[in-house]
Formats: sequence, C-alpha cells, structure tokens
Amino acid sequence: MTMVEKTGFYISLIFIVALLFLIFFSKNGILDYKVLKGKEKTVLHQVWTIDQKNQKFEDEIKSLKTDMNYIKHLAKHEYDMAEPDELIFKDKSGKKKETP
Repeated sequence: MTMVEKTGFYISLIFIVALLFLIFFSKNGILDYKVLKGKEKTVLHQVWTIDQKNQKFEDEIKSLKTDMNYIKHLAKHEYDMAEPDELIFKDKSGKKKETP
C-alpha cells in the first residue's frame, strides 16, 4: 500500500468508528431508543389498565341507569338499606342475615 492509500484507509476507519460511536451513544442513539421503547411499553400497559377501568365504570353507569335489580342490590349490600317489609339481622361478627 502506498502512503496515500494507508492515510485514506485510516481516515475511513476513524470516520466509521466515529459514526458507530454517534449511532450508539449520541442523543437519539440506539441506547436512548431502547430506553424509550421500555417507557413506551410501560405507558401502553397503563393505558390498557385505564381502558379496562373505564369500561367497568361505563358498564356500571349503564346498569345504574337501566337495571332496577342492580340498584336494589347496591342499596341492600352497599348502603344497608331494606325494603319496607324486610328485616335485616346482624350476628355478633357484624355479618348481615336477611329474613326470607
């Protein structure tokens, strides 16, 4: 190899190493890309969880608007309400017992 060829080879080699360094370690490089992909996965999981909760709330709202049996169930079990002809007894542990 002549001196010009050797110089060109070394300059090309340095240039390639510098480009590889920039690809891996610069801002928006491969390492940052991997970190962002991990964050994206976490955020997508959070979005999915919130979508599930929203669907549950929408179903409950629909039931509260349209289903009288669901409203009665909530009144009895969540708010300890009873119908006029119904008695509710509690045992010593605090559990309710309904009369037939």
